[in-house]
Amino acid sequence: MRMKLISTVLGAAISASMSGTIAQSQSQIVHDAEFVRLEKHFAEQWSADDNLVREKLAALEEKFGKKPNIVYIMADDVGYTELGSYGGGKVRGAPTANLDRLADEGMRFLSFYSEVECSPSRGAVMTGRHPIRNGLFNITLPGQVGFGLAGEEVTIAELLSEAGYYNGFFGKWHMGEEEEHYPTNQGFDEAEWSEGNPPWWVNNKDAKAADDIGGFTNRTLMNHPGPEGFPYETGGVMHAKKGEEPTMVHPYTMEKYNTYDSDVADRVIEFIERRADSDQPFFVNFWGKGNHFWGAHPDFRDTPAGTNTASQMVEHDYNTGRILKTLTDLGIAENTLVIWNSDNGPMYTAHPHGGYSLLPGGKGETKEGGVRVPAIAWWPGMIEPGQEPMDLVQITDWFTTMASIAGVMDQIPGDRIIDGVDQSALLLLGEGKSKRDYVFHYNRENLEAVRKDQIKLNLKPTNPAFKFFEAYNIYHDPAERFPNELENGFWAGPGMSRIIQEHMAMIQKYPHRQVVGKYREFDTNFDPEATPVYAPKLTVDW
Repeated sequence: MRMKLISTVLGAAISASMSGTIAQSQSQIVHDAEFVRLEKHFAEQWSADDNLVREKLAALEEKFGKKPNIVYIMADDVGYTELGSYGGGKVRGAPTANLDRLADEGMRFLSFYSEVECSPSRGAVMTGRHPIRNGLFNITLPGQVGFGLAGEEVTIAELLSEAGYYNGFFGKWHMGEEEEHYPTNQGFDEAEWSEGNPPWWVNNKDAKAADDIGGFTNRTLMNHPGPEGFPYETGGVMHAKKGEEPTMVHPYTMEKYNTYDSDVADRVIEFIERRADSDQPFFVNFWGKGNHFWGAHPDFRDTPAGTNTASQMVEHDYNTGRILKTLTDLGIAENTLVIWNSDNGPMYTAHPHGGYSLLPGGKGETKEGGVRVPAIAWWPGMIEPGQEPMDLVQITDWFTTMASIAGVMDQIPGDRIIDGVDQSALLLLGEGKSKRDYVFHYNRENLEAVRKDQIKLNLKPTNPAFKFFEAYNIYHDPAERFPNELENGFWAGPGMSRIIQEHMAMIQKYPHRQVVGKYREFDTNFDPEATPVYAPKLTVDW
């Protein structure tokens, strides 16, 4: 890891000498042009805020004798209005008492944005970079090689290791299944992770249409086209410590998948209990599988909604509560920052067995329902309870914020653009302290929308009558129903266009990482059976 950082700092020095116009902040960090403009405008206020944040963190470190622990919980496909604290919960037939309490006692973000899909959001958190930059702009798929979290990327786990943290990862990794991609080769000291993505079970050669996929009625993906005889394995749950060869804890089965989240929570709780009294701070990740459209723990199948996603939501809420209770019972909650968020909007492939959002759009889309997701931060004694900031926060920001809290901002590489901004002032000083008022919304390789303050410019127009700018005022119209070229587009369009032009110019200076995947050879023919010949029982001879 140290060699990685040395090379990136040298790269930054070379780049800066070649182009004296490259704007940087926090010493070597290269941010996008729009952040640099904001930083210049708010330099005095941001500096004062940062001083207050450092004073708070220094006092906490003096009290506990070490830097704060960090628990990061990422839920899967949970829509903006899924939690009770966001207008769902009991209304959706899936009460979320623990997550609602987390929001009441912490900070509930009203304008938090993810990337559009699972793997891209995960890579964004790990690297602080939009997926188009780090190469992980698409979901990793079963049997795919050459595509995942590149070893040349510097992860937040690697940075926290530099700060003396002991790092653990548990749950759905979904950032590649080759050695380069293993979490224990990306900065984690120990990990137990799903080698691929557990919902791939439907493609496994051992899958059967009769498998218990949660006890509910929608079996579309199991019965059509039918998984029996599919030609490859889809992996299993792996375990390793840094420097070790991973071993398979167990291969995937639907029975194990149904209980997987609670098993993962057990590992997280055991990790916290084991590390609580250490002189080292810890960084631990609980990345769940819900809310997918199959899989439900037998203990959580009695929800009023009667769907897989409702069962998974209640189970996830329960396990989050167990983790929070562990922190409280051990007396370390005050020295532990807990961050919870969804990775993207809901997947409607097999509705109603999937997440949900009252905002239009879903997973794989840059409409609000696809990327505006629930997020909560909790830190007793440090984050004032009951806050609901409208400040914009993007998922890459957690990378930089964690690095700031751990005191390793100077270790962030300076040879690439970092999209995440430090939001520690927002967490510790409250609403209005975000260092972001813009978001670039990429869908895989394409920039499809840009938000600046309350205006969102759609670069993938849906109204063919518009000649210039399809723009929405997200305050007036969070559901994006009324694009208004005259009222919003004409005054905001030119400025938004400038932001995009400068964004593209920075890409020319710092090109995207190129990652190309391919598929392994199948162990049997993809379709080993002869094409069936159908002979109707009833015929007419005329």
